[in-house]
Formats: sequence, C-alpha cells, structure tokens
Amino acid sequence: MNNIRLFIIIGIISLIFIIIVLLLSKFFKSKRIVKYMPAIVSIFLSIAFFIKSRYFSTGFEDLAYIVLSVIFVVVSIVSLLTATIVDYKKWGES
Repeated sequence: MNNIRLFIIIGIISLIFIIIVLLLSKFFKSKRIVKYMPAIVSIFLSIAFFIKSRYFSTGFEDLAYIVLSVIFVVVSIVSLLTATIVDYKKWGES
C-alpha cells in the first residue's frame, strides 16, 4: 500500500513537470533549450537532495532525502522524454 502512495506522488509531480514542459514549448517556440529547463532543474534537485542526505542530515532525514532524490530522478527522465517528444513532433511538422 505504501508503494502506491509513492507512485501516485511520482505521477503527480511528473504530470506537473509535463504540463510545464508543454507550456514552455508553446510560449517559447523559437528557443528549443527552454523546454529542457525543467529536466535540468529536476536533475540539480536530485543531486542536491542526494548530497544533503549523504553529508548534512541527522537521524532519519537521510531516508527522506534519498526518496526525494529518487523521485526527482524519475521526474527528470519523464520531463526529458516529454521535451524530446515535443521537439521531435515540432521538427517533423516543419
């Protein structure tokens, strides 16, 4: 039952990042790099959470930061795939 909650949280955060990628690709049509920014931000967040869990946590905080790091790794992969698919579809239309 606890794994279902984790998958729901990952799905909700991934959906938010997918919507952000789609909005960025709609508003910044001429700049291709902008739609990859959510993936880059989530990669930096996952690295920051991992470093925080490894060196700067006390007690059981490290477990929570590791879970957050894993969540943002999955979100970065989903965001990167979404940006690549949107970029490919736009390239195919032109």
